[in-house]
Amino acid sequence: MVKKLIILIFFLSLFASVANSQNKPLNLPNFAKSRYHWGFWLGYTQSSLIPNKKADFDFSDSLVSLTPVSVGSFAVGPMGSISFNENIKLRLAILLSFQDRNMEYVFIQNGVRESYMREVRSVYTEFPLQLKVVTNRVNNVAFYGTVGGKYGVDWSSNINVKEQFDYKDVLKIKRSNVAYSVGGGVDFFLQYFKFGIDLRLDIGINNVLVPNKTYFSSPLEKLRTQMWQLSFTFEG
Repeated sequence: MVKKLIILIFFLSLFASVANSQNKPLNLPNFAKSRYHWGFWLGYTQSSLIPNKKADFDFSDSLVSLTPVSVGSFAVGPMGSISFNENIKLRLAILLSFQDRNMEYVFIQNGVRESYMREVRSVYTEFPLQLKVVTNRVNNVAFYGTVGGKYGVDWSSNINVKEQFDYKDVLKIKRSNVAYSVGGGVDFFLQYFKFGIDLRLDIGINNVLVPNKTYFSSPLEKLRTQMWQLSFTFEG
């Protein structure tokens, strides 16, 4: 799925370059004169949990494999940006982000291979803050790269779910998450607003694993989040 998103960004950028190879009337010619801009953010996400297994786990021979499974979801919310000049901007959003992350465990139990899927469903309020470096406009198109980070709070965290200590156990994660991000995209200056599309990778910094002695937590040293996001922004 990620490869498809990258290919989509590439062809959109190529189309933008071809479409603007000739001089055209500028849309929103005074857009850069305003220091502050407000808009809306809509994103399609692919989220997963990246595991690190314990090197000295006593029962590691019974755990055959541990595979993160990414699930598609979405994020929405208002956004704003401040321009330091035509090429350097700071972008902040407040997003409601729905993230489903699955982990597939395969154990050997009494000589029998058993597979278990643990679902981790989260509803985050996220605060991404990004430094945006933009090229000069080519007619009605500009390209950009972003670096930054985000802080998120999971309002549906399963941290308080009671442990059963059997194969019905949930995989618990912490309520807070911090991540850094890198990405890039293209802005299209339309007649009434600026439309942006970008692809971004978020990598978690903190360990979100809640350690306990359940079957699904015991093999793990830590868990970090990872998310690919294809974002669409609308700014006026």
